[in-house]
Amino acid sequence: MKPTLIAMILLAGMVQLPAQADAPYREYDVIEDYLPNVKGDMQLSGSYKHWKDPKNLDWRLAGNPEENWKLNWKFMDPPFNTSVHGGHFAADRGEAIFKELNKTGRFAACLGARNGSLKGLRTHYPMDRPDLKHVAGLEEVIERCAAKEGRVLQNGSYDNSAVSVYVASQSTGMPININVTRSGPLKASFERGRKLFHMRAGRFNLACSSCHTHQIGLHLRGNVVTTPYGDAAHFPVYRTRYQLQSLHLRFAECNLDTRTQPLVPGSRAYTDLEVFLTGLTNGYPVSVPSERD
Repeated sequence: MKPTLIAMILLAGMVQLPAQADAPYREYDVIEDYLPNVKGDMQLSGSYKHWKDPKNLDWRLAGNPEENWKLNWKFMDPPFNTSVHGGHFAADRGEAIFKELNKTGRFAACLGARNGSLKGLRTHYPMDRPDLKHVAGLEEVIERCAAKEGRVLQNGSYDNSAVSVYVASQSTGMPININVTRSGPLKASFERGRKLFHMRAGRFNLACSSCHTHQIGLHLRGNVVTTPYGDAAHFPVYRTRYQLQSLHLRFAECNLDTRTQPLVPGSRAYTDLEVFLTGLTNGYPVSVPSERD
């Protein structure tokens, strides 16, 4: 090969370097085309038949550590432990804060309540918020609306999640219903979330899908991995280890477990993941307050 030709090849490679540097290398699991409805789990794990009806669960599975994953932990949703767990105390706290902030009715209106009623509101979150100019989850909106009333309720804090539990509890039993198939910001957020769900990251080079698609029913240390379908319905959830946990804090915990840098609750990436998981929960009833280990 002539020296001039070698120089031209090297020069061409040097010209391409800046473009490559602007696009960080990412690895992805095979990106699945999930049905944006809870029934999609019939193809993914086949466990849906065991937990699709919250009122008729097979409690024999719940008592068997090797099989309770088939119930997707729905046996710890209402009416489980109706009077004693911390989710109920959180709902009481959230109700008190809500009433304090909503003396004029502005707080409820800011959240999106119609005629002051919270019934059904949780079923439509996350939603596109023109005032924020992006898709937002309920906890982010609570923080913003509380600030308008002169109170700091930071996304991820106990009080913010407590208000979220109270608001969500007014929709318990009503099916999640967000439209991620119609062209618009919500669909775009769902598609970004789907891609993030499959993106490998961190020291262990794992994606969400590495466990929650490809390892369902298998042991992960002391836990058995469950399906991602139907999960968003019970958040914020009372965790016996961490008291109260929003979905974004759960994402952060998963990031820490896989040695990945966690993000701030309310970040766009976490919100996209929330939209994705909520889309996979469409058709399943809100189940708050709930308890998990």
